[in-house]
Amino acid sequence: MHKKKLFISNLAWNHSDSNKVLKLLKDYSIRGIDIAPIKINGNWKNCESSIKKFYKKISLLDLKVNAVQGVFYKTNLNLFEKKHKFKIYNHILKIIKISKILKCNKIIIGSADFRNNKKLSVSKSDIIFLNFFRKIIPLAKKHKIYFCFEPIPKNYGEKYLNNIDKLANLIKKLKSPWFGINFDTSIFHFGKFNKNSFLNNQKFIRNIQISEKKFFFLTRPSKFNYSFAKLLKKNKFFDKISLEMISNKTDITKLSLSFKNFNELFNQ
Repeated sequence: MHKKKLFISNLAWNHSDSNKVLKLLKDYSIRGIDIAPIKINGNWKNCESSIKKFYKKISLLDLKVNAVQGVFYKTNLNLFEKKHKFKIYNHILKIIKISKILKCNKIIIGSADFRNNKKLSVSKSDIIFLNFFRKIIPLAKKHKIYFCFEPIPKNYGEKYLNNIDKLANLIKKLKSPWFGINFDTSIFHFGKFNKNSFLNNQKFIRNIQISEKKFFFLTRPSKFNYSFAKLLKKNKFFDKISLEMISNKTDITKLSLSFKNFNELFNQ
């Protein structure tokens, strides 16, 4: 069996308890972390210094950073607000700088609020989306950064980009290898597991995240994640997989069991 490199999102614990959790990652042979910057600093203002300190800490443990996520959380920015375009562009520059600090080459763009197209038609929304991200292509190419758009289920408030096929179609139109899909298994939890939606768009997928419904701990993996794990075990194309759980408290017992289950799902 092809061994997978496993990563955990830092959204799963309170940042003040990072020392305990980082040790736990090593105990369970977790390769590294997906990092939501705001979880480290609490806000976006002058966050680079805190991120540098955290990166130094994880580097001493030989932990790597797979991707930067949560990049529009607490920004109040909206892609479809004309007055926000300049601020969004500058914020992306900031995220690229953070990615460089963390020595990672993937930025995940989700956020239903950022992509809330309100009453705009789909065709009009597509034009705005494509026009803006075409301006990001030179940045992506220059810094060798992959921008991974995440389809978010309607149940989580996403009105616009809530399925894989729709995202794949937009990425085709961008005509750049620096754009792809962040495939999160949350898309399965509100409908039938359809492996073809994954396989048919496999060439566009740049990152994979496993999550339970409502981003609970992986203490009892869902049937969807069991099915998806079986599929990925046979697939050598994807060697890095992340686990996304969200908690403001640090529950070492649940984290330990989740890390154990994550390993068993993909590497046993």
